[in-house]
Amino acid sequence: MDLVKKQRGRPQDNSKTVAILDSARSLFLSKGPNVTLDEIAAASGVAKATLYAKFKDKKAIIEAVILREADLTVTEEQFLQFTQRPVSEALYEFGLQYLAFINNRDLLNWDRLISALELQETDLPNHFFNLGPGRGQQFLTRLIAQAMETGQLAASDPVQAADILTGLWLGFVNLEIKLGVRPPLTKAEMEDRVNLGIRNFLKIHGA
Repeated sequence: MDLVKKQRGRPQDNSKTVAILDSARSLFLSKGPNVTLDEIAAASGVAKATLYAKFKDKKAIIEAVILREADLTVTEEQFLQFTQRPVSEALYEFGLQYLAFINNRDLLNWDRLISALELQETDLPNHFFNLGPGRGQQFLTRLIAQAMETGQLAASDPVQAADILTGLWLGFVNLEIKLGVRPPLTKAEMEDRVNLGIRNFLKIHGA
């Protein structure tokens, strides 16, 4: 009976959580990790009590922001869908999302935030990597490992293979975009880079 009541209840409103995370992201990237909870609450238009009801401390907010950013690369659900497709198609879709994620200058601000966290001697930089870039690389490694197990790719070290593929996709573009040396990639440029990277990758690792 209680279960029925819960199902018929008012849908959970996530708008305040979204507002908090949006404001926190903007503040962290523009001002660094020393942003206060008062500043986040004020910028998001919520009471500080509401903020604490959703996040126990600033570290929890940072982690939530990072996790949301990581899902821009690929979600767990999308990854599972990729594993059901031929490896060339899966790598293409993954590569497009991967490049779309790094194709912005916010990454330079993320680098600055991580550097500031390192100076504070916290475990957050390592945690950030594991939740964000490391998570995406783990997905790619798992995707390649499965393709090797099913005979779609030649057997080798999947970690090294994933590193090679991301290098083929990114080259110096990642750094150039972050530093403002060149504009972000167009959709057509991303598609070309992903296709070229996969073609060269398959010359090395194709079955």
